[in-house]
Amino acid sequence: MPLLITRARIFVFLAFCLVALSGAAAIYLAIRAGEANLWVTHTLQVQETAAELKNAVEDGFLAKRGFLLTEDSREVERANQAKADVAAALSELRQLTADNPAQQAALNELEPILGGAFDYIGNVLASTQEGRREMALALVKSGREADTMAKIEAEVRAFRGREQVLLNERQAKSASLRNWLLILVLSSFTGAIGLAAMLWREAQTAANGLRGRTAELEAEVKLRHETEGKLRQAQKLEAVGQLTGGIAHDFNNLLTIIIGNLEILKRRLSKLPLEKFGIAVIASKPIEAALHAAESAAQLTHRLLAFSRQQPLDPRQLDLNHTVTGMSDLLRRTLGETISMESILAGGLWPAFADVNQLENALINLCLNARDAMPEGGKLTIETANAYLDDAYAMQFAEVQPGQYVLLSVADTGAGIAPDVLQHVFEPFFTTKRGSQGSGLGLAMVYGFVKQSGGHVRIYSELAHGTTVKIYLPRLLQAQQLEAAPAALPRETSPVPRASPGETVLLVEDNIQVREYAKSVLEELGYGVVEAADAERALKVLQDSSRIDLLFTDVVLPGASGRELSGKALELQSSLPVLFTTGYTRNAIVHQGRLDPGVHLLNKPYTQRDLARKIREVLDSKVPQPADAC
Repeated sequence: MPLLITRARIFVFLAFCLVALSGAAAIYLAIRAGEANLWVTHTLQVQETAAELKNAVEDGFLAKRGFLLTEDSREVERANQAKADVAAALSELRQLTADNPAQQAALNELEPILGGAFDYIGNVLASTQEGRREMALALVKSGREADTMAKIEAEVRAFRGREQVLLNERQAKSASLRNWLLILVLSSFTGAIGLAAMLWREAQTAANGLRGRTAELEAEVKLRHETEGKLRQAQKLEAVGQLTGGIAHDFNNLLTIIIGNLEILKRRLSKLPLEKFGIAVIASKPIEAALHAAESAAQLTHRLLAFSRQQPLDPRQLDLNHTVTGMSDLLRRTLGETISMESILAGGLWPAFADVNQLENALINLCLNARDAMPEGGKLTIETANAYLDDAYAMQFAEVQPGQYVLLSVADTGAGIAPDVLQHVFEPFFTTKRGSQGSGLGLAMVYGFVKQSGGHVRIYSELAHGTTVKIYLPRLLQAQQLEAAPAALPRETSPVPRASPGETVLLVEDNIQVREYAKSVLEELGYGVVEAADAERALKVLQDSSRIDLLFTDVVLPGASGRELSGKALELQSSLPVLFTTGYTRNAIVHQGRLDPGVHLLNKPYTQRDLARKIREVLDSKVPQPADAC
């Protein structure tokens, strides 16, 4: 018995020692697990900061591109902010990796590369600000940006790779410590259950904290991926805009020549003697086909410019009710007999502020889409109304400003659009039409025009019930009342305006074929024509000529631009009306996507009717162009 008691005491003593050792070991492992979790968090913070550094560099390059395209001073501020963000991220990385010589050495190698990148960005911005755009473009085309970005990405990738190795080691260590802790807790004596449970709860708390942090980081990574996706989409849109702008000027010059000469040929054939009437009939069909194809090409270019928000808008005060009423006959003919059209026009409608021609094009596009959605016939409803978009609605859409709008709604009873398709309908070149029936730019053009006008567009659809497109245009307040948009005459029935006796036009165009076409059209309309290939010759004509009634000039000219020519011409003749023409222009006569006040513009390609109307409008208004509107 004493022996049993002694053995029991020994076992109790051993049990006590085992419990004490288990408890001490459990506490030690819990502390080490906590330290391991902190190191895991530390490593994740280093990787996150490295990613922020790379994103800040990319933002600097994007700001450089944005300023080169738009010359918006906010892009310079954005570039400076990116430089400051890079410096802050680099400083934070040095602090976080102060105990890691390899990472410190990598940061020493990365720092001069970052400095070179922002020196390059600064040179491009400075050259652009100082008007040395060709030098800025030369810097961009040098390939330095791609090389520098590749080096930075490689350095950051290697930096994050070393951190990933540390992260894997620390996560493995943390997991191992937790496993040992679990084993010790499960192997403790029954008498240490309370202590084991407490340690287990502590371990679970630590594990839950790590999982929570991991979930937060995963959410942040997901959000970053979504942001990067939006950035890539914006870059795609920017690329489409750059491509369109790059080809629009020359392409529209070519289309002016093609359309113009086809129209001249068509008019001359129509005047052939009766005995040659058969020749005119034979030739008319291919001429009409060629004209239709050329006009489709011109429309495609205009839609691309509208989608990329690079078309020059001429916004005026307009009455949507008047616009819809004036287009009703044209729309009914377009829709056909199987589709009934109803207009619901609101009383007391506010005046809107938009380009009436682009609005008419947008309305026609929507009606054509509605017609195609109702091949068996149906009903189209065009409605106008006053609308207010509140803060709650505006929070759902980044570009929407809360306030008062004028609503134009187009609703059909067609097949409707599936939800998975609906989210893509405003994307460029996306179409649900078969084969070559659609370019995929109709709704993209509407979207670009509305956004460039400061408005908002939404589309609602339900399969087998129809689709409604709502366009919200900014309301023009009473204090902002402007000149109302002129009423459009029917294009095919109104007479072509002709010159008054003795009126003379100074035609300035560097493309000889476009100049010859414009000269022949002007002379056919009864105008006297004096032609010049550049601004220098045009100014000499103005100095020597006794009477010039209108300056008709291309915006893009060798040497001085058409805008510079206009300013110098008005110094010579202060009341001289000026009509600009261009296939594409960004900043000479257009700012924030809108024509400068008082500027008259005829877009290329243009027809005889377009030119005749615009020249008559400018001559009859007799409003001189402002020389300092740029």
